[in-house]
Amino acid sequence: MKEIVLAALLVVAMGVGACSTVVPSTLYQMRGLDPLSADPSDIALRVDLPESLGLLPGSGRLELQARRADGSELFGSYPVIMVGDVLQVAPAAHADLRALQAEIRAWRAADPDGVKGSLSVDFDPCGDTADIPDTARVSVDIRLAAGGAFLPLLRDAPLAEALEMAALEELKICP
Repeated sequence: MKEIVLAALLVVAMGVGACSTVVPSTLYQMRGLDPLSADPSDIALRVDLPESLGLLPGSGRLELQARRADGSELFGSYPVIMVGDVLQVAPAAHADLRALQAEIRAWRAADPDGVKGSLSVDFDPCGDTADIPDTARVSVDIRLAAGGAFLPLLRDAPLAEALEMAALEELKICP
């Protein structure tokens, strides 16, 4: 799977610096969001790819990982599906994701400074041709609450930066 830098939640929760294409006002509005307490059914991402690109059906995963100072690690990978025109965690995975969130919250409560984590969304891209221009761009919007508005997160970012370049070289034809 090729990781797309949709990790807005990672940026917010882990204090990672953002690139210049991330929309600062959205990050400000997300400042109170904790991916460890956010309901998996409420978070949605809308990805605007060039017309010649898409998401390979069944390839999407949301991955949540935590590591303690002693090296202990928790990891979960959950299917992400298209619901209309947005990416969401598959409903069948909600309970498992909530359980992992609770376990990581317990770690954090016991050692607030000793737990580090990450949240990412991975997928395999596909295209209608095997040739994608190097100038291709991507935008991402995020919704933080069910029924809430989509907020611009990533605007007009170079696709080569958002996807591992190998993803474009290994591009599969969309079904």
